[in-house]
Amino acid sequence: MADSMRRPFLSLLGGFDCANLAPGSPAATRKARAMVAYLALQTGHSQSREKLAALLWGGVAEEQARANLRQTLSALRRALQTTGRECFRIEGDRITLNIDDADLDVRRFEALAASFSTEELEQAIALYPGELLEGFSLAEEPFEDWLRIERERLRTVAISALEKLIARHIAGNKPGACIPAATRLLGLEPLREDVHRTLMRA
Repeated sequence: MADSMRRPFLSLLGGFDCANLAPGSPAATRKARAMVAYLALQTGHSQSREKLAALLWGGVAEEQARANLRQTLSALRRALQTTGRECFRIEGDRITLNIDDADLDVRRFEALAASFSTEELEQAIALYPGELLEGFSLAEEPFEDWLRIERERLRTVAISALEKLIARHIAGNKPGACIPAATRLLGLEPLREDVHRTLMRA
């Protein structure tokens, strides 16, 4: 299997998948998965305990929220240490998910989607089977607001990649090759008359 298509350490597109977080374990609760997803997309930027507690436990007293955060963080650290790396960097009140050298599907998707290579654009689309954390929700308004914004941002990246891929196939005089991408784009934006016309011509 090509290196660019290996299974990521952490997958957030189309759902949530991390081999080290076994279903049913204390490290795989909805709040734990939400924390991992949020921190993973803040790569290189530490977050305060206060912000994380408010993001994930906004409906309880601050002291209880911080206690919940400590327990969840402890469970996640134990679970992810089996990877042979210390994934969390904790400096005083600041927490960072340190996965710069790990494989994150969102990071790879965005890098490939920025390309103008037909092959890399195809790989980008393959990495986008569905929206960010598809089917996942949390009864916490701050987290849901953040998730809604990130889903729309990544959806826009996918649309742009599909548009470039269609243009590449048409420019290469291979209109038939753009059918999968055009069909996929219509799934995301069903009212696109230009894409309907492209599909009919193809």
